[in-house]
Amino acid sequence: MADTAIAHAELKKKTALSVLWSVIRVAWSTIATFVIFVILARILGPGDFGTFALASLFVEIGRVLAYAGLGDAVTRQLDLDEELADTTFWATIAFSGIVASLVFFFAPYYGDLVRDPSVSGILRWLAPLLPISSLAVIHNARLAREFGHKSLAGQAIAASLLSGITAVVCAFLGWGVWALVAQTAVNAAVTVLLGWYYYPWMPKFRFNVTMFRSVFLFSISLVVTQLMWMLLARVQDIFISRWFGPVEVGRYRIAWRLIELIGQAVLAPIGSVSLVTLSRLQNDATAFRNAYNKIVGAAALGTIPLLLGFGALSNDMIALLFGNKWGNAGDIATVLVLMAVPFVMNFFASSALSAVNRAESILSVAALQLVTTLILTWLLVPYGVVAVAAGYTLRAWLTMPYQQYVLARYAHIDAKSTLKAVALPFCGAALMAVCVWFANPVILARVHNRWLALGLSIGLGGAIYLAFLPIFGRSVIRPYIALAMSLNPFRKQAEA
Repeated sequence: MADTAIAHAELKKKTALSVLWSVIRVAWSTIATFVIFVILARILGPGDFGTFALASLFVEIGRVLAYAGLGDAVTRQLDLDEELADTTFWATIAFSGIVASLVFFFAPYYGDLVRDPSVSGILRWLAPLLPISSLAVIHNARLAREFGHKSLAGQAIAASLLSGITAVVCAFLGWGVWALVAQTAVNAAVTVLLGWYYYPWMPKFRFNVTMFRSVFLFSISLVVTQLMWMLLARVQDIFISRWFGPVEVGRYRIAWRLIELIGQAVLAPIGSVSLVTLSRLQNDATAFRNAYNKIVGAAALGTIPLLLGFGALSNDMIALLFGNKWGNAGDIATVLVLMAVPFVMNFFASSALSAVNRAESILSVAALQLVTTLILTWLLVPYGVVAVAAGYTLRAWLTMPYQQYVLARYAHIDAKSTLKAVALPFCGAALMAVCVWFANPVILARVHNRWLALGLSIGLGGAIYLAFLPIFGRSVIRPYIALAMSLNPFRKQAEA
């Protein structure tokens, strides 16, 4: 019993430190990505972003198929066999080469589907990046499995910075959409080089069919699920392109991109270690449930207020940052952030179900979500892009109860405890967003400088939320404060 408690305490410490390094990585990457994104959005137009988004959608489909979930399979191994690592490495390389060839061949047909012929040429340059990127998949999976998030942080920081600088220079030189292609290529190259540098593992040339079959059978349902989730967020681009063209796709994508940046800032650091942490607790139902709810609660504390706060100010923020050429992107963002609660809860459900070997359950959730998205998008696309966003938000709420049912049945995580974990952040964020929504026009009327007015509105929102937490949820946030203080190296030195 004592050994179990010590093991849980050690795992908790490793998880917290990994999250800390992931926060550093994501914080840098988010800031750098955001700054570069603003610069590129001011130089390039919605049509450039829309065309690249359509091309990257097809490539991302190929990436999911090429990687075949083998990296996740390596990450979740309690005891990793070296022969299994070698097998998954060569399988990833082979799958990536095959998929890249298919992407290259079918590029013109996809261009016809989205009614944007320029997509075809871009795809034929992006396709070779699939086998190149696959060279670091297993290396990075092994880093994550061993809580090597410090190295992953250095890798991500370098890749985002160098690729971003490349994109900005190319955009200034008048490359247009090809600046985004160059950014993708540099990011892939740097990620591979640093992946091998930080984890100098040389795979042996061997392939165990039996081992491959054992992980592939687990991974295949995960691959289908990942494909469905990717389509869940991107399939609307095809509908929008066919009805309204790539310019409207670009506007829809920029709204989504800002939401993704918010998610990346908070969810990605926690999500990067959630699968490893939950996998280690898969045989202890109580510890598993408590860890899951703490993970979701911590994510909700940061994500939900950022999303709802952004939604309250999205029109002013997008107009000031990117210019008026982005049209109704602010309205799209305002509608999309209304799915903040299911957005957070959906992020960690797959990790929990994967950790308990219930990949087929994830598939059922993803299938329901995708089918509902397709139906609502098909019904609402004639009414405009904002209506498409409303349909996506409605889908998130409609399918959340089934997701919670699956978690309760297979991972023994009851919906009540999870909803309790997100209730406080949601109430505080909703109060903050409503106050900011009504206060912003008043502030803008009195302060004629739009940047200053936006800053004051953001400050007001932050003050309201930070005041709400200790007043109404001191007991809820106390464990997170204690965990943060336990990681303070200066405190440890003083105690010593």
